[in-house]
Amino acid sequence: MVDLERVPACPGRTASEAEYRVHLADGRRIACLSLGDPRGPPVLYFHGFPGSRLEARVMAGAASRAGVRLLAVDRPGFGGSTFQPGRRIRQWSADIRALTDALGVQRFSIVGMSAGAPYALACAADLAARLDQIVLISPLSPLDGGHWPRGMIARNRTLLALAARAPALARGAVHLITAWIRLSGERYIRFLMAGLHSPDRDLFADPAYRAIMAANMMEALRQGARGAAWELTLIAQPWDLRLEDVRRPVRLWQGLADEILPAALAQNLARALPACEARYLPAEGHLSLMVHHIDEVLEQLRPAAR
Repeated sequence: MVDLERVPACPGRTASEAEYRVHLADGRRIACLSLGDPRGPPVLYFHGFPGSRLEARVMAGAASRAGVRLLAVDRPGFGGSTFQPGRRIRQWSADIRALTDALGVQRFSIVGMSAGAPYALACAADLAARLDQIVLISPLSPLDGGHWPRGMIARNRTLLALAARAPALARGAVHLITAWIRLSGERYIRFLMAGLHSPDRDLFADPAYRAIMAANMMEALRQGARGAAWELTLIAQPWDLRLEDVRRPVRLWQGLADEILPAALAQNLARALPACEARYLPAEGHLSLMVHHIDEVLEQLRPAAR
């Protein structure tokens, strides 16, 4: 039995927001934030790492302009979604099937941002008959045994290498970092900006963007570190997903100035997928691509979903 509950919106809400909790048959709940046009074609948004549904507020204006209904979903252990011990990437498809059934959504598109990409691909493999389009932005790809591409910032290289080779130590490190970040959203901003250059760094000069990202991180870690600690090791180690199982066409957007997940990862992913249309933007980074091009991304999704 799956139940749908509408709940009060988080602080800082926009006029178009609605908050839902889907109560699953196994007792867990999945948190979902609806933005944009509630009558528009549905587009599911899968957040980055660590992130929450509040990350989608960066896209709220674009969703309204494109006339789409953006449904941003917290993964287990993040934000308002219940932690799921031992979960695997491929299990996300079942949660999305239950959530869309509860919302009365039969067909939808998906946007997977950064570490949301493997979850978008899992749905592309398992829910292909219900999907209109799949878009990946600055995507994570399977990591090749701890060999990271040049250009990745040192913090990411260290955490991913630890997660691939010593998962228990990596989870311990995430717990320590989380305890530090949860004291202040501004701490997170300073942590995120350390080592970044333009164009990503420039985004944080905008108070509105800075506030969204600080709130997103605080919400992501609201339950503590368990969700982030488990996901770090999950995405750094071999995925329980074969890319050749993704038969649906995928659109991929990647900035060539990305220092968080360098473009070589996206290029590897594009080559491995059976059908992928990739667009590479020389002047964009990991975060800036979504901010500067989200209108174009969502406008491409709107006609096909209607």
